[in-house]
Amino acid sequence: MVSADAPATDTPFAERFEAAWEVATDALPLAVVPLMSSLTSPDDVERALSSTGWHGGIAFGLPASPPDLWSFVSLPSRGPGLHVSPTLSLLPVVVAVQAALVAGLLGSVHQLLSTGTYDFVRNVKRYFVRVLGYQLLVFGVALAGVAIGAVAGPLLVLAIPGYFVLAYLFYAAPYLLVVEDLGVGAALARSYEWATAAGPYLSYAVGYAVFTAIVSVFVTVVAVNFGPVGILVGAVATAPLALALTVATTEFVADMAAAEREESGPGDAERRRESGWTDDRDDPNDGPDGSPR
Repeated sequence: MVSADAPATDTPFAERFEAAWEVATDALPLAVVPLMSSLTSPDDVERALSSTGWHGGIAFGLPASPPDLWSFVSLPSRGPGLHVSPTLSLLPVVVAVQAALVAGLLGSVHQLLSTGTYDFVRNVKRYFVRVLGYQLLVFGVALAGVAIGAVAGPLLVLAIPGYFVLAYLFYAAPYLLVVEDLGVGAALARSYEWATAAGPYLSYAVGYAVFTAIVSVFVTVVAVNFGPVGILVGAVATAPLALALTVATTEFVADMAAAEREESGPGDAERRRESGWTDDRDDPNDGPDGSPR
């Protein structure tokens, strides 16, 4: 559970991950979520299996969404040209399933840190709509980028730096949907404010990227070069790591929000409530300790 002490937004990433690992190992059933996400990503699986010859690489990840195996894998290049996913027709189903998994996972991790218990199904019901809205926005931006690249090919060179810029600016948004019970617009705005202020937000992103890069050197070799067995082994091995990273990021975002509330004072909190802002700790369906009734 989260300490009642003042939020420490400047905690080094390694120390934060170590604490998150302890929480994750006590809640391993939640690791099924990144495991399922890893094995139900047909495009990533297909790219890994299509590799010819020995492949190695490094992947720099940011916590823009809860991680899974593919967050630690540098996949082989598809080569030049525009590639259309063979599973494009299933996109609505994929988006809905991913939204349900993310809603349940983030809600459960936040509840676990706050109360020591969680109700996955209840959290899916509670956060699904707003997480779905966020996921649809992300996919919409991605599709728009692909369309622009198809029309103006030279702009494709901006895709990679553009992705990292957007991932950095808004990585806290999906966590804020749950931690602060915000809508999509408010979560994006808050994440952007933190990102442009740099400070702990930037430090955490750098620590996260370095960690995923180090792990990816080893995971890429296994997942890409050993066929279906390598993918399965990689998915199982990285599931607890992915859960620990989700715990670490959720707690970091909660600490950032708590520190912001302390700086703004009770008057600002009262104004937020009067304007309709709600905190999930005040859910009337929760018991006195924050757990579901």
